[in-house]
Amino acid sequence: MHFSASERLPDHGFVDADERLHQPPAALPERWQENMFFVAWDLEAGHGVLIHTKRWPARADHEAHVVVFVDGVPSSAVLHRPTGTTLHMNEEIPELSAEVEVPWSRWRIQAELDATEGFGPYGFLAHRPVGPTKTVVDITLESELQPADFNVALASWADEQAERSGPHNSAQQHYEHGGRWHGSLRIGNRTVQAKGVYVRDHSWGERVESNFDSGVFWTASSLDDGRLFCNAIGFPSAAGTLGTGIIVTSDGAFSTRNVDATFTPEPGLTSYDTSRISYGFAEPVILDGCTTVHVPKYLPGSGDRRYDNNAISHVRIGEATGMGCLEWAAVLDADRAATLDALLDDTPV
Repeated sequence: MHFSASERLPDHGFVDADERLHQPPAALPERWQENMFFVAWDLEAGHGVLIHTKRWPARADHEAHVVVFVDGVPSSAVLHRPTGTTLHMNEEIPELSAEVEVPWSRWRIQAELDATEGFGPYGFLAHRPVGPTKTVVDITLESELQPADFNVALASWADEQAERSGPHNSAQQHYEHGGRWHGSLRIGNRTVQAKGVYVRDHSWGERVESNFDSGVFWTASSLDDGRLFCNAIGFPSAAGTLGTGIIVTSDGAFSTRNVDATFTPEPGLTSYDTSRISYGFAEPVILDGCTTVHVPKYLPGSGDRRYDNNAISHVRIGEATGMGCLEWAAVLDADRAATLDALLDDTPV
């Protein structure tokens, strides 16, 4: 891959403390949230972890979707725990620890919870707050890459997106990262050692997702044993795709506004077997993905009837291969949302 000087991003503007949780502002906006997302997979063995956390101080709620796969079999739960003033996740969510050991280089992720084995209605996971199956995670994430700084990239078209269909996260700080992982996973009596590549993201600020009705793609991928990270984010419409793509290698980070995605047979809930992501650099880059497993999660706190369909995929750019979380985000019909809401009614807080 070759990039022009104008496609190179400046050095990221984050500090080491930004790897950790943040104190919300004293004048607390209703929709100030802090979100972390970790996806680590061993594609060949069928082992993997997907964890999404949402810290929402105005609602006094710290939510965690935890999904673990061993031998292709999932176990999962959605947790809701009260927020406090701590900057350590496991002091609010005792079942989950996500701690940076070396900023931008090494993280340790641990979890131990009672979860539900198998898929839920419509293929959803983390669809119940508790279950009978002991599920344990102890993995380490490692990387030599710099983070992908999405601050300027997303803010650059926030006003244009607002004019199309409503505001979207223009007040958030947002970075993403990729690399390698290794560690142990347990579901019930089965414990495995696993390794592979991961993607993660971290955002904090006023979170607004009022414009997902027509669908949005998010396609974070880690290739070449964690030496290449990329993500194209886009809002497709009849007027074209409004979005941003960033590719990070050892040579730096590079960005384009010209991105697109095709999901075949069609984008939606567990509906696509292959994906093609296009980055319109001066020398175009194409990522092709083949879905291994769909990991959809229900996110009503992010927007009415909101869901993310995470297609964990084998991905390729030229000769480089790896894992992608090729996500289509949209809204459910009212009947499906009501079914999932009923499963969550007993969620303890």
